[in-house]
Amino acid sequence: MITLLLLLVSCKEDTKTPDQPDTTATAYLYGMLSVTDSTYLVGEAPYGQATFSQKDSVVTITIALEHFPPNTIHAVHLHQGGCEMPGMHWNLGEPMTTRFCNETSLGIPWAKPMAGDVGNVSVSYDGSGVFTIKTDLWRLGSQDHRDILGLSIIIHEAYEDFITECDPSHTHNHTHPNAKVACGIITLD
Repeated sequence: MITLLLLLVSCKEDTKTPDQPDTTATAYLYGMLSVTDSTYLVGEAPYGQATFSQKDSVVTITIALEHFPPNTIHAVHLHQGGCEMPGMHWNLGEPMTTRFCNETSLGIPWAKPMAGDVGNVSVSYDGSGVFTIKTDLWRLGSQDHRDILGLSIIIHEAYEDFITECDPSHTHNHTHPNAKVACGIITLD
């Protein structure tokens, strides 16, 4: 009887396929309306979602936008704090002056100023857009400085030129006013 139970338990543990992610998370995106410089109202209309999966040390994020103005491009960042009061850009616990332009991710330069700079999503004529990126800079559920669970993912009104931001002659002593238009909180599935 004990052998049968051990066999059943070991069979149950082996049901995961080799390509199946270790951890998954989702952020459902909703529109944001600025109330003050630091507070927002979050709407109920869906603007898409961001799905995250981690396999070994690689996190894949796929952003699927909907109901956006056609033929636009939007910057995406990870922020500290919630959608009603998003904080600063997330930067792996490093000061905002620490740049990740030359930090490697999967063996190539990250080429973005902050660890939480995701990239730009292009929206097509029908108001939808999809963007996917992989990185080994982030983790899901590790509970250390690389963990992105609980962070907010912000879709901004306009695109950003990460290349200029990474140029060594670029001065970083200024703000980049780019309105926040959609937000979601990264939570485990």
